[in-house]
Amino acid sequence: MYFCAIICLDIIMHHFYSPDITQPFVTLSNEESEHCVRVMRHREGDVVRVTDGCGHLAEAVVTEAHPQKCLLEIREAIADNLLIHNGLHLAIAPTKNADRMEWLLEKAIEIGICSLTFLQCDHSERTHLNLDRMQRLSIAALKQSQTTWLPPLKMMKFTDFIQQNKDTQADKFIAWCDENNQRQLVDMPRQFSEMILLIGPEGDFSTEEIVLARQSGYMEVKLGNRRLRTETAGLYGCLAAAIHECSSNPVLNNNQKPQI
Repeated sequence: MYFCAIICLDIIMHHFYSPDITQPFVTLSNEESEHCVRVMRHREGDVVRVTDGCGHLAEAVVTEAHPQKCLLEIREAIADNLLIHNGLHLAIAPTKNADRMEWLLEKAIEIGICSLTFLQCDHSERTHLNLDRMQRLSIAALKQSQTTWLPPLKMMKFTDFIQQNKDTQADKFIAWCDENNQRQLVDMPRQFSEMILLIGPEGDFSTEEIVLARQSGYMEVKLGNRRLRTETAGLYGCLAAAIHECSSNPVLNNNQKPQI
């Protein structure tokens, strides 16, 4: 048992992030270099993996273990069993407590969403977030879960989001707390490989926003039969997309191109 444990630990490779891994050599950012050299204690000759967050992964060797500009030599691209994204574009109004959105962000990346937009709605409690901090948390979650897709993060007005995605080829849903709405998200048929899900603030969407969404082709849905907090509703949507991904694509297609 002891011998097996040593073998398993030996083949685990740490993952790092660099936005461009197309060149023969990659210099990690200051933050990634410090994590690689000082935190993980990698030295010259160590083999690691690096992703660009766009669905690509490569095996590399540390050629210069500098804590501020660690240099990696790309050895080979890895194309087998890559997990990209599950096609979910989640648009959600941020909560007053930013920590709850940070928690959701980490879980959403682990589950594999395509993009995440923070909506400024009529009833929003918070209209601004530190997207730089959110991006750093995204990269950390990307590496921790050893996935290869870094979802784009945006903050925009509800009306602007609807306008920007009016021609997007995706199944479009809006979660709304209405007693007359009996359509469950998990039961809705899917026409496209991607899905847009709108989730409002604690005070829900305004009547004007619901009307605009309807006019723009969004179908009203429920997220189960229980009352959910905003971040829980977001997690529910992520899991619904992940379950659909598994049921419709039981065998991973390695030739799939990452899209957004």
